[in-house]
Amino acid sequence: MLVTIDEMNSVVDAYKLDSMTDNTPEITATCLRAAEARVLSYLGGRYDLDALHKLSTDSYLLADLKEMIKDIALYLIMRRHNVDIAYSRVVDTYKLHSEYLSRVASGEIALPGIPLKKDKQGNITTHLLMGSRPKRDFEF
Repeated sequence: MLVTIDEMNSVVDAYKLDSMTDNTPEITATCLRAAEARVLSYLGGRYDLDALHKLSTDSYLLADLKEMIKDIALYLIMRRHNVDIAYSRVVDTYKLHSEYLSRVASGEIALPGIPLKKDKQGNITTHLLMGSRPKRDFEF
């Protein structure tokens, strides 16, 4: 896992996390794994996930991804139990991350420093983007 349970302290206080999970670290670990899988599912089409996993977990290149994973894990935990945390803030953050990751997956945004996916010959592979230009009406 890219994120440990102890690292959740940047998004929720330890006593609140313990309260929401009934002092069961396995619940937090399960939600972290699910959140990581969700984030990486957006990246798998464009980025080399094996190379990403080889990066040190304290690498600055992973800082933003790790915060997204923690926020999404908190959202998954809060589905189970809502303690005195601003629920709407957590849901809004979850939606913001989902929109951001969708833009990364579509190629609108790139993650700097994260290795792109390559084929066996070493050429960068990305999915084909197709579309049409805006239509114009030249009638006067």
